[in-house]
Amino acid sequence: MSHTSFVLELDTVPALATELFRAALDRRPARPGEVPRLEVRVPRLTALPEALARYREVCGFDADGFLPLPYPQVLAAPLHLALLNRPEFPYRLLGMIHVRNHIQQWRRLEDGASLRVRVWLEGQREVRQGRELELHTEVEADGRLAWRALTTMLRRLPGASERSREAPKTTEEDTPFTHGRPSPWDVPENTGRRYARASGDYNPIHLHALTARPFGFPRAIAHGMWTVSRCVAEMGEVAEAPALTLTSEFRRPLLLPSRVVFQTAVLAEEGVAYQVRAEDGTPHVRGELLREETAAIR
Repeated sequence: MSHTSFVLELDTVPALATELFRAALDRRPARPGEVPRLEVRVPRLTALPEALARYREVCGFDADGFLPLPYPQVLAAPLHLALLNRPEFPYRLLGMIHVRNHIQQWRRLEDGASLRVRVWLEGQREVRQGRELELHTEVEADGRLAWRALTTMLRRLPGASERSREAPKTTEEDTPFTHGRPSPWDVPENTGRRYARASGDYNPIHLHALTARPFGFPRAIAHGMWTVSRCVAEMGEVAEAPALTLTSEFRRPLLLPSRVVFQTAVLAEEGVAYQVRAEDGTPHVRGELLREETAAIR
């Protein structure tokens, strides 16, 4: 691992649209490179009421005076992009794939809380499809750590294997959902544009079929964090406990529009397993929501 490091202290969060524009202009080659330790910090960050209201509306959260469990990830997104746009980072940002997410919360954050946010990236690991990298995010309120996340990204590289597109098979991980009542969702074509207005993430793969096709998608795809947020909103009071851990694994892109099925399954005293799947059973997202006393970063 390289000992090179870079730390950037910012007074304000960079504009997400600016970072996406920079990413669109980037032409660095798709080949393996060394990943140094990169870090960015912002001493004061507060959710904007208008953006938070749009996020709640598109994801299905009620306004209860506290930030929804996944929302600090939305606030930190411009910092993630700022790191991945750094010249020291060897890969082009566009084309990075969000494959897993792990959120840990110790206490709920009030809507207007002043937050100190720190994001860092260090190292990579070789996988069958290319390289996986992990973005770490920590959020402090009143000088105490309140929330953190581990965001796993995949950079596909030339010659890497493609994931199998075979029909899904029933596996042991399907078992918890066999008794769960399915809830059908109609996901409209404009979901990506609505979530972009709420989150600031105007990545072209989420906006329209015409802008998604150059990246290999037949239609626009839903933001992964929209899907996760919609699941959390659907879980209601269980997701409003002060101390929680939320794990999410993104299996297949959710094309827009789509009709999908949401399901949960109770995990004894631990919490809830959840999934969003296509009507043919293909999973889009799978994860768990656990009470913090039974959960740990894995």
